Amino acid sequence: SSGINAEWPLRPGEHLNKPPFNKNFNMITFDKLEPLQVLQVLNDVFTYIDDKNRKDLREELPEEMATRMLKFLSLLNYRPEVTLEEFQTGIITGDRFIVQATLYWILPRVEQLKTRAYLGKYLVKIDVPEEILQDDEVEKLHEEYLEYLEQFKEVHKATEALKSHTYTTADLKKDISKMETEYEQIVKNIDRKKVKVESLENLEDMMEAVTELRKEQERQDSFKEQKLSIRASIQTADTQSNRLMHQLRELRSTSGNLTVQTLMQRLEDEYSTIKRMVESTLPHEIEQKKKSCLNKQKVVLEPAMTDDDLRKLQADERTAQSQLQNLLQEKQAREDDDRGDEKLSMFRKQATMIARKKQDMKAALDSAREQLAEAEAEVNEKKMEMKKSGIDRVLTGNEFKAYVAQIKSKGNDYKAKRSQMTELRAEVGVLLRTSDILQAQYDSIKEILMQKEKEKGISGYSDAQDELLKVSEQKGQTDEQKGKVLQDMSDMSNKLNQMIANKKAQLNPIIKELRPLRAEAQELARQHKKEKSTDCDSALIPLLNAALIPLL
Repeated sequence: SSGINAEWPLRPGEHLNKPPFNKNFNMITFDKLEPLQVLQVLNDVFTYIDDKNRKDLREELPEEMATRMLKFLSLLNYRPEVTLEEFQTGIITGDRFIVQATLYWILPRVEQLKTRAYLGKYLVKIDVPEEILQDDEVEKLHEEYLEYLEQFKEVHKATEALKSHTYTTADLKKDISKMETEYEQIVKNIDRKKVKVESLENLEDMMEAVTELRKEQERQDSFKEQKLSIRASIQTADTQSNRLMHQLRELRSTSGNLTVQTLMQRLEDEYSTIKRMVESTLPHEIEQKKKSCLNKQKVVLEPAMTDDDLRKLQADERTAQSQLQNLLQEKQAREDDDRGDEKLSMFRKQATMIARKKQDMKAALDSAREQLAEAEAEVNEKKMEMKKSGIDRVLTGNEFKAYVAQIKSKGNDYKAKRSQMTELRAEVGVLLRTSDILQAQYDSIKEILMQKEKEKGISGYSDAQDELLKVSEQKGQTDEQKGKVLQDMSDMSNKLNQMIANKKAQLNPIIKELRPLRAEAQELARQHKKEKSTDCDSALIPLLNAALIPLL
């Protein structure tokens, strides 16, 4: 059969040996299976995907089995590489290669197909004939059925979205504790506000005033909305009124001097004009449009005209024109030489034929030019679209093949990643289920432990132990934070000592240089003081004597 041969590397036994099938096949044992046994293996795979296929093939008719399997494979969107008749015959006879090809397609994606089969039972629409849908009750039921289908899609999407969340119990506990803390803070704020409010005088009057204020604000908002709606309706009414007044003025201006006879005459003229358009103008235009459409269809069906074809048509046109000129010249010469020549009619016919050919060639040239202009416009449009898309040039044949190969490789990578994501989602579902089971077990054990504590008279022992663990954990965190703070202070002290040592090392040479200069400065200060005292006394005595003599 086409598309299937014995050289295919089909090894479904490798998949069947894994859970959930656990068949324990190898290549030899699988190849030794009888056709009915091979079909039973295929049916077992179908049963895992959808339990409705649980059948014993020895008790089922071959035609019914083939119909059931073909219907189920169609639900799974399986497309065999052979014709439908060959595939049906292969299923009935248990053709090994057809069954192996089906298993080879199903087994790697069995979990996805399980989901598809589940959805297919509910999402495959029932075809109802149009004549039956004419009944009102049937139509109403069909509409309700379609609404239920849409609701099922939305619910399934929401369920899958919930399953895809990867929240752990620790995260949930953390969120719950955070919300409880926020709730306590809100309750405390409310209590504080209540205490402040209760201390006020005329509390009831103020509460009533606040309630009335809120009601008035809501009423004001409703009035604003009504005002906006009324204003919009007034604008609409004004627009309609202006339009109607304009129509009324036009009618009055046109009907000022009208009589019954003139009005009838005008209606007859309009009728005759419309009739003439319907009988002559419109059919002619429709015929022209049809011819134009036919010509355009012919142009579209014809291969695209290249520059060589256009140049060839132009050359043919020039040749025809030169021939026409030659013929016209010959005609003129013959008319001048012998106007009574009988051959003149023949030349006239030839000239007429050539003129017609010229007209035909000119029409063809015009059509070719239009096609060329349309093609150039289309090329320019495609170039603009390519520039907008960020494509600088058109891919060549080899580049396009490489691009297609790259797309295929990316598609294969995407399929592999998607299968991995499916497996991870399944594993997450199992882990969530395990977490729920463990949580339920923990709750039951905790209840039993609380009962035992109550019986022994030590109620609350486990809770106290949990609190002690929490306190010890908080103490450990506090000690760790203290250790970090002490370490930071120690590092800061060492850093400051190092900076002081560096500054001392930098200042030692300067201090050594300052010591002799300081001694010299002190010596100069003593000399200055000594000289200052002797010189000032010797200079002040004559001045004092000179000042005191006039006084005496």
